Amino acid sequence: MRTVIILSFFAAALPMQAQAVIDPGMPKAQVVAHLGAPAIERTTGDATYLFYTNGCERTCGMSDVVVLDKGAVVDAVFRSAKRHFSGASSSPRMIPAAEARKAKATKPAAVPESAVHDGPITIQIKSTRPAKPPRDQ
Repeated sequence: MRTVIILSFFAAALPMQAQAVIDPGMPKAQVVAHLGAPAIERTTGDATYLFYTNGCERTCGMSDVVVLDKGAVVDAVFRSAKRHFSGASSSPRMIPAAEARKAKATKPAAVPESAVHDGPITIQIKSTRPAKPPRDQ
């Protein structure tokens, strides 16, 4: 009986833990409380990027990432089914490789004729410093 109660407790807890939800505006400390310490953290100016391993880096091409601006969540891109961003992610949905192979390639944008170079490009650098006077021998 005790085993059944303990097992049913864990079974009931799994759906709650199955997906960590990150909300826009969450502070960094709350993100870390939900997802754990990031594998990599990078900061530039007011932006902070928290990178998390997701197990599909080689197949989906990226780690999961949470983007913070001034310490609050503004975006997240998750490929792991264990994580969910409740806001509008800047990333398009992940598609299976088979679907990607079926997609038709888009035609590259036209390049104006004036932008095409058929030969080598020559760059001439002119010094703005005055020439040094010759040394006396």
